[in-house]
Amino acid sequence: MKDIQTLKFYWLKYEVSDIREMINNSPGIDNFVFTYYFPNTADEDKPIQLIAYAHMDSKDPVEARYSDYYDTLEVYNSNALEAGGPLMMSNNILSLNSMQALINSMGPNGDKPEFLVFVPNVNNSGHVYYDIVAYTRRGGEESPLPGNGSIIDTTNPSPPATLQEQSAVA
Repeated sequence: MKDIQTLKFYWLKYEVSDIREMINNSPGIDNFVFTYYFPNTADEDKPIQLIAYAHMDSKDPVEARYSDYYDTLEVYNSNALEAGGPLMMSNNILSLNSMQALINSMGPNGDKPEFLVFVPNVNNSGHVYYDIVAYTRRGGEESPLPGNGSIIDTTNPSPPATLQEQSAVA
């Protein structure tokens, strides 16, 4: 029996300072769009990462506008989800309102997040999406907010997946 091929989806880190820069330099931003990125690498684990773009509202419904630049989310602590097919990898979306709520949230001690960690997951339909956990740095330590690594938001793999059907199968 042959081994089933798998892909590694790493936990990814997105600095709040980079998020704020994206918002400030993207007039009319309404959504963050995360697309898959496979870097030129000799790493046998073949890291699959995400690139973040800003989608900007346009008066012309035919004209989609995206930011001229993007952020590449970096691998966080080499944590990964290894998943086998069938998998559907489409853009993941997070609204500007949701992103602002994430980066402006406060922990129980009044701490604000300094970076977000995107934790990969797979829903029952095989769509790959990301749970988001806010982190802070305190005393040289990185720790999740609000306590215990709670998931505080989730990306929407779209189209055609919806958040209603998300439930781990990995």
